[in-house]
Amino acid sequence: MKIQQQIYIILFLLLSYPLVAQPQHTSEQQVIALIDKVIGWQSQQTDHVEKFTLTNWQFATYYIGMMKAYKTTGNKSYQEFLIKISEDHQWETPPDMYHADKIAISQVYLDLYQQIGDAALIKNTKWVLDAHLLRNKPNPDVRYNNNPYKHEWWSWCDALFMAPPTFVKMYEITGEEEYLNYAIDHWLITTDYLWDKNEDLIYRDDRYFGKKTKSGKKIFWSRGNGWVFAGLVHMLEIIPEDHPKRQILVDQFTSMAHKLLKLQELTSDGLWRSNLLDPGVFAYLNRKGDKFIQTAEIDIPENSGSAFFCYGFAWGINNGILDRNLFEKPMIGAWEALTKHVNKQGRLGFVQPVGKDPKPYTADSWQEFGTGAFLLAASEFIEFLRNPIAFNPIEFNKQDLIYENTFSSKADISDWRLEGAAKALIRNNWLEMYSPDQKSHHVFWCPQELPSNFMAEWEMQNLNPKAGLCIVFFAAKGVNGEDVMDPALEKRTGVFSQYTKGDLNNYHISYYTNNPKKPNRPFSHLRKNKGFKTVQYGARGIPVNSTATHQLQLIKKENQISMYVDDRLIINWKDENKELGLPLEEGKFAFRQMQWSHFTYKNLKIWNIN
Repeated sequence: MKIQQQIYIILFLLLSYPLVAQPQHTSEQQVIALIDKVIGWQSQQTDHVEKFTLTNWQFATYYIGMMKAYKTTGNKSYQEFLIKISEDHQWETPPDMYHADKIAISQVYLDLYQQIGDAALIKNTKWVLDAHLLRNKPNPDVRYNNNPYKHEWWSWCDALFMAPPTFVKMYEITGEEEYLNYAIDHWLITTDYLWDKNEDLIYRDDRYFGKKTKSGKKIFWSRGNGWVFAGLVHMLEIIPEDHPKRQILVDQFTSMAHKLLKLQELTSDGLWRSNLLDPGVFAYLNRKGDKFIQTAEIDIPENSGSAFFCYGFAWGINNGILDRNLFEKPMIGAWEALTKHVNKQGRLGFVQPVGKDPKPYTADSWQEFGTGAFLLAASEFIEFLRNPIAFNPIEFNKQDLIYENTFSSKADISDWRLEGAAKALIRNNWLEMYSPDQKSHHVFWCPQELPSNFMAEWEMQNLNPKAGLCIVFFAAKGVNGEDVMDPALEKRTGVFSQYTKGDLNNYHISYYTNNPKKPNRPFSHLRKNKGFKTVQYGARGIPVNSTATHQLQLIKKENQISMYVDDRLIINWKDENKELGLPLEEGKFAFRQMQWSHFTYKNLKIWNIN
């Protein structure tokens, strides 16, 4: 029996995994069970054993994910498997030692050395890394195109996951700074060359400079950027806080994270696509015999890149580098979406095969490196669950009912103010708002000045589920404290910038989002104005296709804001960011709709609270 087959049989016998139907994957034990199931499934797959060297990058990424799972869960069978793999390959890297892909496996050897303490485990790795440090070669040349030395330097972005963390792990063990400095300096040489400062994304290699999709978008490969995002995590875990160049990598991590956050809004499921800037570039493909056939024009997730991004979001939150208010809900959304692509047997699908740029793939497509990326995300998600930091929902007592409007007659809205080319009318005892011919965004101001501490509730129904966007403004005043209706303020006509970047201060929450340009956005938003500053991404608000009547509740108490849709908390934030100025207090309240929206409102009630 071949060594590779023996290894997989051994792992299968070591592991037991429950086949739980449709788990929610939200508790630590559920995620641990899911990790076990995914590894259990992967242990039975031999399809790629003959195709790929078991210590090359394809499998090494899987082992790196499994090592993270071992460190997180303490499941000794994972460590035993990694020891067996390493022993069967004499703790050596594949040939071509200057190639970044060949030394990724050494990250596992170095981790096992720290756990076992036998210097023989890293003897070969140290020799290989020392050869990098001592080689008498020309200055680093990270050009890929027409470069005979392209595989001896980190000339493609994937290399930043494979090689630099290996060097920093050796530094962590030995304390010898030449390993650390080599990793950082060569990392920066590559990113200085491949990083697009306008997009905060990285090209796979220089062959993609200036290259565009059919729709004219730049080509930024999801998994390629995922390699770099996860590589940044593995570098920042070890680079000392006081290292003079650490902040450069922190800035790369945070800028890429914020770009990925914006790109996540382009999809409805919380996952990223193979081409980050052109999500719908591929038609959905299915395999029929040996051929691919087109079945529908819909975009599909790419789950190896998505898993790396989810991993980075979780790590950034857990380590205080990413703002939890902005990244928590998107990270959780990505995690939950990833789990939906793990089938009952434990296979993660929609993973693009080995490649160098966006290419078609199917729901059945899996790869060891995709499993490894998923294990990294799952393990870091467990760390997130172990360290919950969240504001409790606002506790309050209702006092006086300061405003009530059933929207039953025309007189009920006679003192409200409509801005924008729209209609606000009473029909069948409901306030109905829309813009004829969908010409204009519009805002409808309540005449009542709301105190700093209030609770407002109302009912809503969507009459046009095909498109729309709904916002509530509150605590709104002029920037100098004027009443919103003060004639000295700029005239407003429904144009969004007049409310977010003009002469008003306010908070606003978008709680229904189905913009035709960004359909079915997976998050609600809380922003603070003036300035259109996003301060929290929340859970999805009113379901996009729902035409049911929904109950809305908005609470503001001192510096904390919460919002509920049908008793489901979608926003919960404290205004503690001094850079944004003091928390806003009393002010006006308004409903806003984008031009495509057609909603009805009823039973608005507002109370003082304490």
